[in-house]
Amino acid sequence: MSASLHLLAAVLLVLGHAVPSAPGLRESLIARLGRSGFMVLHSLVSLATLGFIAWTYWQVDSIVMLFWPPPELRLLVLLLMPLAFLLIAGRLATPFGDLRQPPPPRGIYRLCRFPGSLGLLLWATLHILSTGDSARVTLFGAMAAIALWAMIKNERVLRRAAAPEAVRFLSGTSLLPGLAILSGRQHWPRSEIGWRWPLLAMAAYLLVLFLHPFVFGVDPLQGALSWP
Repeated sequence: MSASLHLLAAVLLVLGHAVPSAPGLRESLIARLGRSGFMVLHSLVSLATLGFIAWTYWQVDSIVMLFWPPPELRLLVLLLMPLAFLLIAGRLATPFGDLRQPPPPRGIYRLCRFPGSLGLLLWATLHILSTGDSARVTLFGAMAAIALWAMIKNERVLRRAAAPEAVRFLSGTSLLPGLAILSGRQHWPRSEIGWRWPLLAMAAYLLVLFLHPFVFGVDPLQGALSWP
């Protein structure tokens, strides 16, 4: 299978997430389909495009190396990847609500304004930096583009929202993890975070490390520990 079809699948994956969630179009689709209907449509499109790119990834036969990752980067990826799992788990464990009238920052949002999107962006970027071949750069590049689009779109919605809750949320949070705490705008949310979802995030990370060589044919732990 040609790499161009894999690239097309990556483009469709990004568009399948970006187009339905675009400000204006999202509201129009919800008005026509209802919120449940919109969620079903968005989920079906996302699953279809995700399945398509997964199929093309496993079938592509024209793989070239775009760059050669330095060996020492493997250990850095291994150390930074848990942060991506923690950010994504924190987002899943902490409901957000309406983006135009956000609740006061709590839990993971005291650490980061968009934890789920940033976690996905970090996860995808680390995979890009540690691989370098055209098939995986295309796959994880699409994931990174989805995360970047979500962050840009949500930032735009927040800044255009007239509600005072949006203004307070913007002023009290930061895009970079921990920056709002270091600047004194937030405090460390130890009691709000607890231990359950961080523990589950670390368990998920260890499980992925264990299954990675069997499912994807690459052992990141062995690669990191074999350097230098």
